[in-house]
Amino acid sequence: MTENTEGQTTNGNSVVKTSDAVRVIVYTGNVMKQANINSFNSGKNNQELVSAITDTLKAYLYTKPIWTFDKVNGILEIPDPFYFDQKLTEDRNEYDITAKLFYLPSSSTSAIEPSTPPPQYVTQSIYHLFKVLGINTIDTFIIYFNGLTFNYSNEVNGSSSNDDFTKSDFYNLIKVWTELEKFYVNNKIHKLGVSEFTKNRLESFINAVEISPKVDQINIIDCNNEEILEFAKKNDIELLTHRDPAVILSSKTFQNIIEENNTNKISLNNDLLPRWVLKYSVMIKCRGVVANKGYIVMGSTPNSSLNFTYTIDH
Repeated sequence: MTENTEGQTTNGNSVVKTSDAVRVIVYTGNVMKQANINSFNSGKNNQELVSAITDTLKAYLYTKPIWTFDKVNGILEIPDPFYFDQKLTEDRNEYDITAKLFYLPSSSTSAIEPSTPPPQYVTQSIYHLFKVLGINTIDTFIIYFNGLTFNYSNEVNGSSSNDDFTKSDFYNLIKVWTELEKFYVNNKIHKLGVSEFTKNRLESFINAVEISPKVDQINIIDCNNEEILEFAKKNDIELLTHRDPAVILSSKTFQNIIEENNTNKISLNNDLLPRWVLKYSVMIKCRGVVANKGYIVMGSTPNSSLNFTYTIDH
């Protein structure tokens, strides 16, 4: 495979224009090393992710293209050309790796069930994290299901208006979790987690799954909820806090980034929709320091199929 500077990838006798790709993976690289790192400490918003994607695409103005095209699955893979080598440099046991998969408002490819979270995104995201870090295990894997918020007032007042799952939503979440459980059973993930689960949600979920979540990541403003604190302690669930927004990447934001950064060096399809985002961090255990933090973003056009699967050795 060879590349040129006109937004094209040559694969054998065929030429694939980057703008023709209907499926795209963007690897942001290590945001801890990027130039505008000071803008990442802006609290509860998605500016870190937006800046990271923007920097990755802009970098191709100053360097030769190193993207590749996965012919088997029809995916254009775009790494940050300045931080593409993120393989761990020390023994795997020296690191603690955490990943969080975000389902988005545009995750579903079904017109009939637009809110259905596709289970295959679990394997897709894990495959790409293994690939970018050169690993075969993850310490903690957390899933955020689109639309969930930890509604403190509902929990306190006993209301179920935004607390209990609908029957169809619950069924779809279980399907995703079942896919994730396979990686736990095969020792690829050591600890499974959820995000924005209230006490009621956790109770329902634990009673329905084979492997219970051992982590519940909630917004920092809700961390003093007595009911969830008591329930987590009783059920040996670790409570973590976060500052992530409810929608970490909207379709409009993603398409704006693409439109603003399309050049003759790299030009993407303006109709691409963000399907999932994986946020990851690599901490050096002995020092308690985060050495690597980044994002992997999957995008596809509205009518493209995302039913492909990856083979991950167990």
